[in-house]
Formats: sequence, structure tokens, C-alpha cells
Amino acid sequence: MRLRVVVDRIEDNRLAVLEIEGVAGDFVWPVEFLPPETHEGSILNFTIEADPEAEEAQRRKIRKLREELLKRNKE
Repeated sequence: MRLRVVVDRIEDNRLAVLEIEGVAGDFVWPVEFLPPETHEGSILNFTIEADPEAEEAQRRKIRKLREELLKRNKE
């Protein structure tokens, strides 16, 4: 999914108030995670995509932790 975003304003050089095209309301995002040349009025493209490999790794991590906790409780 690709989102077109307009930087409405930057507050305290820390937070950017973004308007997402087609979405009601504002979205606040840390300036440090935006391209360095970003300024009020900048148009940005955000891309959101699934990461199945990372999701599976997270599941394995949680499964392992759960198993360790259950084993600890049995002892």
C-alpha cells in the first residue's frame, strides 16, 4: 500500500503533522524519521508492506519464550 502524505507543519523541530491523502485527521510523526530535506508543504510517499519473514521470526521468538516460561513454571 502506498500513501501520499503532505507535511502540514513541523512543531518544535521534532514532530511533523502529516495529512494522509484520503484519510480524515492528522498523523504525527517524528521528524528524525523523515528525509533530511523535509519541510512544511513537502509531499512524501509512504509505503506499507507486509514482512512475512520477520513475522515468522517473531512467532518463533514468542513460541520459544512461552515454552521457557511453561518449563520454568513446571519446575
